Order: sequence, then C-alpha cells, then structure tokens
Amino acid sequence: MVTTMTSERKVRTTLVLDEVVVRKLRQKSQGNISRLANTILKEVLFRKGKSMFGELKGLVSTDDIVEEEAHEELCR
Repeated sequence: MVTTMTSERKVRTTLVLDEVVVRKLRQKSQGNISRLANTILKEVLFRKGKSMFGELKGLVSTDDIVEEEAHEELCR
C-alpha cells in the first residue's frame, strides 16, 4: 500500500522485492509489512533538505563564542 502525503487514501500496489529485503521487513515490521514499508518510503522520499543549522543543533551555542577570539582572527 502507498499513501499520498496530501490525503489519507490508500492505494494497493505490488512491489517486487529481493528476498533479503522481505526477510528484514518481516523481522522489523511486527506483523504489518505495509505500515513499515510506508514509513520507510515516506522518510526517504519526502525528507526535508538538511541544513547546517539542523546538523549542529544542540552542539553549538552563542555561549561558545568568545568575543576576543573573533576580533583576534580579524586582525591576523
């Protein structure tokens, strides 16, 4: 099943998957392969673009900036 992002209407489809992929889906799905496949596909197909702000969130703070160091770099 595939769900569109604009509506919650479900559409049946057939996917031809490698055997190893099906085994992993069965192992991780807890009985609902369609739900897991939808989740994985949505994450991959509709992920938002990454920015440095997202990558560094929580790692860098304005408290980390030492004003004197910033001026020293400009003078070199």
